[in-house]
Amino acid sequence: MDNQWLLSPARQLTEEEKSLVWQKPVTHIESDAERRICEEVYRNWTRGEMKITNILLEGDAGSGKTQLAKALSAGFGLPYTKVTCFADMDKSDVLGSILPVLPEDENNTEGITYKYYPSEIVRAYENGWLLEIQEPTVIRDAAVLMSLNSALEPDGSINLPTRIVHRHPDFIAVITANRGYNGCRPLNESLRDRVQHSEKMDLPSVEVMTKRAAAKTGCTDEGLLMAFARVIVLLDQTAKANAIKGVAGMRSYFFWVDAVLQGAEAVDALYHKVIYKITTDPDEIVILEQALSKHGVLPELEEISERPIKTNGEVMEIHTEGTIETELSDAVPDDIPAVALRKSADSKGQSNYDAENAADTQSYDNGEDGDPIYHELQQTTDEELEQQRREFRKHLNRQAREMVKGSSHEKVNLIVHRPEATFAHHREYHQIASALMPVIRELVRKTVPLLEHEVSTEFSKSRVYGMKFHAEKLASPDFRYYSQKCPPDEEPSLAVALRIDESASMSAFGRLDAAKQAAVAVYEFCESCKIPMLIYGDTADRSSLERMSLYSYIDCENQALNDKYCLMAIQGHSNNRDGMALRILAEKLMKTPQKTKLLISISDGQPKAMPDYTGETAIADMKGVIQEYSRKGVLFLAAAIGQDKETICDIYGQERFLDITDLRQLPARLVQVIAKYLYQ
Repeated sequence: MDNQWLLSPARQLTEEEKSLVWQKPVTHIESDAERRICEEVYRNWTRGEMKITNILLEGDAGSGKTQLAKALSAGFGLPYTKVTCFADMDKSDVLGSILPVLPEDENNTEGITYKYYPSEIVRAYENGWLLEIQEPTVIRDAAVLMSLNSALEPDGSINLPTRIVHRHPDFIAVITANRGYNGCRPLNESLRDRVQHSEKMDLPSVEVMTKRAAAKTGCTDEGLLMAFARVIVLLDQTAKANAIKGVAGMRSYFFWVDAVLQGAEAVDALYHKVIYKITTDPDEIVILEQALSKHGVLPELEEISERPIKTNGEVMEIHTEGTIETELSDAVPDDIPAVALRKSADSKGQSNYDAENAADTQSYDNGEDGDPIYHELQQTTDEELEQQRREFRKHLNRQAREMVKGSSHEKVNLIVHRPEATFAHHREYHQIASALMPVIRELVRKTVPLLEHEVSTEFSKSRVYGMKFHAEKLASPDFRYYSQKCPPDEEPSLAVALRIDESASMSAFGRLDAAKQAAVAVYEFCESCKIPMLIYGDTADRSSLERMSLYSYIDCENQALNDKYCLMAIQGHSNNRDGMALRILAEKLMKTPQKTKLLISISDGQPKAMPDYTGETAIADMKGVIQEYSRKGVLFLAAAIGQDKETICDIYGQERFLDITDLRQLPARLVQVIAKYLYQ
């Protein structure tokens, strides 16, 4: 591919620029992604507004993003340079800095001068180089990304302290980013929109992996290379399916092959070069081991260790590469458990017991006469706990009645219930949670790093360089005339209320099961992310004395009395008085100190309650509640799971409407929505 894709063959590079053009090593294996990008850029290079100059490579660590960026430098004949972004990056790291230049005579304070030092971004921008921007997703200050947005326009420019720099016609920006790693944020939508070509970087196919490993390590044993490659792909897919944080990539593959070539046992090296790089958590290791065992991998690896390995004797050179497709003949099975527990050596076959049930148990030892001696656990007495529950239930009833005063629901008989969980509810909850936890853990893994409180918004003063110049400091001989902006204030603040319609129609078509799954997913996600939450159900017309029934399952007002297992008590009852339920939950959200207040309603039909809460009257009431509390800052979202989706969409508005056609998608969709609203 040499000289085939030169973009500016008539351009004369300086000696410095020639040294920056990447030279492909003999071990470099051209990928499909490399050829595809070169063809696209070369074809559109002279097409004016259709010119491709901004490229996004997004994928896991070790998938070959940086290697591909360097390969593009060689293919296009452009000097290569890079900038690695970091969390506290500010505009001076993009634009460059004006710094004092010390005189040769240290005692001469009058000869102090200042000089502008361009950043690597500016150098590449005005000289027409290929610039790799590594991990812009870690930048916390949105203003930095906005300055990049302006620079990446086809006819863009950068306003420097000394001049305006215009984009060189040959400048190409290659953005490389990991997917959902700790400390990373979603790539800014405006920045992503300025990209003209994107590649999803995954592990290459098994065949390509073996070719690259052979070139890097000198191993010529195709059986070994193929077996190891399949193991890497299997472990990578298993980790992703079970929300295990680590990555099995090409780097792990190369070093595993090399370790075996140097005489290490294949299975032992697998742990130290691959598995322990993915995770060292015992339960997660069990999951990976189960996947390997299910595919019969371990016997094959042991067989490889017993035979001589073919090699050409060359020394390994590591240059990881990637392409966009992963192939594996046998897909990872769907039935790999999300969590697997190993029995201890002294368990003697006994099953694990739920720790939540342990509070009600007694343990004993045998005394000298052989009679059992019982030891009661220290805990709140049943009478005290029941008294607390009664008082809180009374409080919720008084609070709810107070919240509807002055509304059309003021005279509606209302009772707030606090359902209690049974042993059957415990079993049902664990069954639902075990199926949902892989998805929940993955979303938690991506979200928790964003929840670190970064509260400093002041400037750090007395710096030799920075964003703000202080003329009053000129009298000081220490040259610390600048201040630098500290990390921005990013304190996520969100409270969530989940309202579940418990009308009789919810019992049909699996809607009730979907609502329970959604409640479990929302609870587990919010609990893991420390997000205050309310989970309430409601129905109407249970009796003439109970025209409105509220079921308080989870209430952040008194978390100590919450019992997640009571969510399994959600069931279909009678009618539904939606406007009243929304008003009460919106009022409760208003009392929370969080800045963003999100109210999600799961409903399968239109409002209808006795004697005349139906049709236009009920719809007008709901619209009035939504409009009133939207002005007060409450964000509404309706998840429609029934036949009246058009009416529900009309009531809430298209921007607040979530159409759930496949009920299996409901839990994950709701959790994703909550994560999205963290930084509203």
